[in-house]
Amino acid sequence: MPVKLEHLTEPTEDDFVDFEKIRNDTAPHGLAVDEPLREWITENRWIVGGRFNDRIIGALLAERTGDHVRLSKAGVRRITQGRGVMHQMLHFLCKWADEESLTLEFNDSEDSLSEAILRRNFERQGDLLVYKRTK
Repeated sequence: MPVKLEHLTEPTEDDFVDFEKIRNDTAPHGLAVDEPLREWITENRWIVGGRFNDRIIGALLAERTGDHVRLSKAGVRRITQGRGVMHQMLHFLCKWADEESLTLEFNDSEDSLSEAILRRNFERQGDLLVYKRTK
């Protein structure tokens, strides 16, 4: 299942419908925030989406501070879980981080993806999993 990675700063109404499906499929730990996703998006915060055909099937939150991007609240639609969606998203995120000279951070205590993330050149630093750029 080929997934296209998108950095969504102005999601469409259909995207918000898809986010809600992901949120429902992954509650309480997946794509869940205390405020509505529409309000969560700011100049330095966005949603990373994994798109298949015209639908968002995977998503996580991204927040940038300087050259660090904190990733959190990952989720994948239940009907596509186990098909490599998050694997592809993480692969493309790491590639993007290398190209942009950014450090990716993932809070290990927030999500259940730590095992998958550690296989992708992230290393434990306290409660964070930090991506070590290859460049």
